[in-house]
Amino acid sequence: MSPSEKSPFVPVSEDLQSYYEVSSCIEILGFPELMTANDVSTIQVFYERIGQEIYAIRKKNYSWGFRVIEPQFINFAERLVLVSKLYEEEDLKDLNSIIFKLFAEFNNIIVSTAMHMHLPIRGKIRIGKTYRGEVRSKKPAVMTGKDPLILSDLLKVFTIGEIFPSGFSEGLIPAVDIPFHFGESIYKSFAEITQLESIGIFMPPDQNVDNIADVSILSGMMSETKINGKPSLVCNWKKWMSEHSECYPDNVLAFAENESSNKDNPQAAKWRSLVEYSSSL
Repeated sequence: MSPSEKSPFVPVSEDLQSYYEVSSCIEILGFPELMTANDVSTIQVFYERIGQEIYAIRKKNYSWGFRVIEPQFINFAERLVLVSKLYEEEDLKDLNSIIFKLFAEFNNIIVSTAMHMHLPIRGKIRIGKTYRGEVRSKKPAVMTGKDPLILSDLLKVFTIGEIFPSGFSEGLIPAVDIPFHFGESIYKSFAEITQLESIGIFMPPDQNVDNIADVSILSGMMSETKINGKPSLVCNWKKWMSEHSECYPDNVLAFAENESSNKDNPQAAKWRSLVEYSSSL
């Protein structure tokens, strides 16, 4: 008998399938202060503006087929996770460059919107194997003959259809689906994000797998720079802002200069790093 057969922890479902994926893990700095002040509107406007910019891209390039190549958001509290599926098939390598270019565009929207609103954010981009999808408890099964317990108080608020799941009228117990999304690349980004001492969204140069980031570097969407003395690729918020009349890189840098000398600002050092590396963008 093999060790796996002896183990009580043998999956009931099929083995999880891995995907090749680029992900960015982004953190809103100062989020606890916003929540303490009950400043929910700032976060709402931040998300709204990101959505409006993405909508503008769709309107401009709708023929791209965004359901396939557009990044997906997974947001929770102060963390934003942006993911795009890549393709390992030999004849689809060029497609990854297009996917990465759109991925970089989304990240530039996020960092530029945050800078314009004077929200400090930091993030890390990585490429690697990821497991995502959902596992299922059991297939739908026929219910037992017991009469269901219906609370009269529930019926005052909800309808029968709202209380009972789909399939109840056919006498079926629905399966339970548990979503998941994890992988070493995302784990490493979460582990490293708290160590970033600068504002921006960065990617380690060794993560430029199959040179898929080259098209974004050549177009100026990402630039090569140094963060804390180490080589890094960075989302070019400065270029993005320069191409949008309502945004002004000089205003952001002036704000960053002022905040970097503000002793009461816990993010002062990170604003200073933004000023230092932005000269190479």
